[in-house]
Amino acid sequence: MSASVREYAVAVFVAHEGAVLLHFHRKLGRWLPPGGHVEPNELPDEAARRETIEETGIRVDLIDASNPLFVDVPRPVGLPPRLAQPIGIQLEAIPARGTNPAHEHIDLVYAARVVPGSMAVPRADTDDPEARPGWFKPDEWGNLELTAEVIAWARASLALVDKAR
Repeated sequence: MSASVREYAVAVFVAHEGAVLLHFHRKLGRWLPPGGHVEPNELPDEAARRETIEETGIRVDLIDASNPLFVDVPRPVGLPPRLAQPIGIQLEAIPARGTNPAHEHIDLVYAARVVPGSMAVPRADTDDPEARPGWFKPDEWGNLELTAEVIAWARASLALVDKAR
C-alpha cells in the first residue's frame, strides 16, 4: 500500500481490578479498546484521555512504559513536559470505506488505569449509544471473539498497570 496518507491514532487499554475496558465498535463489528484519531495540534496523551472519556466516560491516568534504564531529568516550569511513553507503536493499514480512501494509522498503544477516586462505571459513547462499554476479565475474552492482537495488548496492559501500583 502506498504510504501517501498516514494519520496518528491512539488505542487505550484501561486496566482495573483485573479487567480491561472495551467497547463494541459498531462500524468494525468487534470489541476494541477506546481510541481514535489524534486531532491537529493535540498531543497523543491528550487524545488518549479524550477518546477514553468520549467513548466510555472513564477518566484515566496513562501508565508510562519507559525503559527502566532511562532516568528522567527535572523539568522546571517552561520546559516541555515529557509525554507518556506508549506500550507500543504499530502501523495499521486501513481499507477504503465509503468516501474514506485507504490510508494508514500510526497507532500509539497506551496502558492506563482509572483516575483514583473517579467513577469506574462506563457509560455508552455519546456518538454511539450501542457501543456498550464494559470491564472484561481474561476469562471473558473468548466470548467477545477478540483478535490475538487485542488480547496481547490487553494482557500487557493488565501486567503493566499491576506493576505500576
